[in-house]
Amino acid sequence: MGLGFLGAIGVPLWESPVGPSGNFAAELRVRIDLFALFFHTIFLFVAFLAILASRGFLRAEEPHQGEYYALMLISVVGMMFTAAATDLFVLFLAFEISSLSTFALVAFRKKDRQATEAAAKFFVIGAVSSGLILFGISLVYGIAGTSFDGGGPLGPPECVGNLTGLDCLRQLSIATYPAIEPPLIVALVFLIAGFGFKVAVVPFHMWAPDVYQGSPTTISAFLAAGSKKVGIVAMFRVFLIGLLAVQIDWVAALGILAIATQTVGNVLAIPQRSVKRMLAYSSIAQAGYILIALAVGAIALSASDLALTAEQRALAQVVAVAGMIGGVLHVLTHAAMKAGAFLVVAGTESQGISDDMDSYRGLGRRAPFLAFSMTIFLLSLAGIPPLGGFFSKFVLFSSAVSAFSFNPWYLALAISGVLNSALSLYYYARVIWYMYILEPAGEASRVSVPKSITAAVFVALAVVILVTFLVAFFYGYLEQAAKGFFGFA
Repeated sequence: MGLGFLGAIGVPLWESPVGPSGNFAAELRVRIDLFALFFHTIFLFVAFLAILASRGFLRAEEPHQGEYYALMLISVVGMMFTAAATDLFVLFLAFEISSLSTFALVAFRKKDRQATEAAAKFFVIGAVSSGLILFGISLVYGIAGTSFDGGGPLGPPECVGNLTGLDCLRQLSIATYPAIEPPLIVALVFLIAGFGFKVAVVPFHMWAPDVYQGSPTTISAFLAAGSKKVGIVAMFRVFLIGLLAVQIDWVAALGILAIATQTVGNVLAIPQRSVKRMLAYSSIAQAGYILIALAVGAIALSASDLALTAEQRALAQVVAVAGMIGGVLHVLTHAAMKAGAFLVVAGTESQGISDDMDSYRGLGRRAPFLAFSMTIFLLSLAGIPPLGGFFSKFVLFSSAVSAFSFNPWYLALAISGVLNSALSLYYYARVIWYMYILEPAGEASRVSVPKSITAAVFVALAVVILVTFLVAFFYGYLEQAAKGFFGFA
């Protein structure tokens, strides 16, 4: 992945010795493009925050700290390969490298009964979801083999023997191969269910609150801000590249799941008394917002529909790119907001303050910086201007409104996003009420938070506050990355 960063900035320090041609990307079935590099940066950013905060969160006497950091870095390697994968099997293997490391990280404090229970649930759910994804991939492999290898002149010659390459799968079309629709629907069900478990999409979200609450809080931040994003980027790759041409069978399903995930996540967050569980349900709702980018991005297929006018095809490109920009922007802001919020909880826990809502009474006087940071993170998650969460949601929801001209039901995605953002403000504001309005149950003495946790929270806070202003400088980069992702460049 380092070679990809060096290539992007034009500093080729050495040639890769891999393969007879030295083509690093082709041998490993990866593509280091601007889209992949953006997600690589996010994964490294999240890992940096988690590692920095862990220096103050982990107790000095805790064993196996070397393994703790090694597992986190191995997970990041898997995430980065997933973001760059151009083959379904490479994507799956990279996904598993990332997931297996997080199973162990959740159970790091193996003498903590809550942590071991969370790890057991996470492992079982992870194994089931991996099986579903692999079975779905096997069906897609069989469908592509039947269509391409046995398709005579219809089968693309370059795809024979490369039946799981995403660019080859993009040529699957129900119009060209009508017999593939029934088995493809079954494959899509397994893929959506498998990735749905990974991303904690309703109704596959049951594991997330227990795992986030039982994990060491720095690992909860890593899971919510990093591990969830690897599921998102995998869905982008699979559905918006490999299965773009068969979207009639999955776009509506993902749109319905997006609305259900937003609503269920926000409604179930309201009665929570644990701040970590509340943030877990909030993270589920945020995944629902990001799914809007998948549905809107599917309009990219219309850009090559010769039955449409040139103006309509151009509009399809603009809308699809806008949806992708909104999605990746919200991935960035959500990574900073959610990681920051969980690290605030880690800071309070390091001083013996539990994650129960009542323990946050008067936190504004006991830990002013943590309380202020949590306020900013929560308001940004709710989409309050001028914070980063507002800007990313604005771009994302606006793309859904723009997609109305292609199908009226896209407007429902925007309306659902706006209403659910307003609903979420209720339980976010309740935490702020406890921190600043209610009196503490005991003494209101100041708490001293480890400097490493404070530094990590400060970095996340800076990203959330400044992203709205900085995005003007890298919006062109995001637009170019989105166009390259869809092949418009």
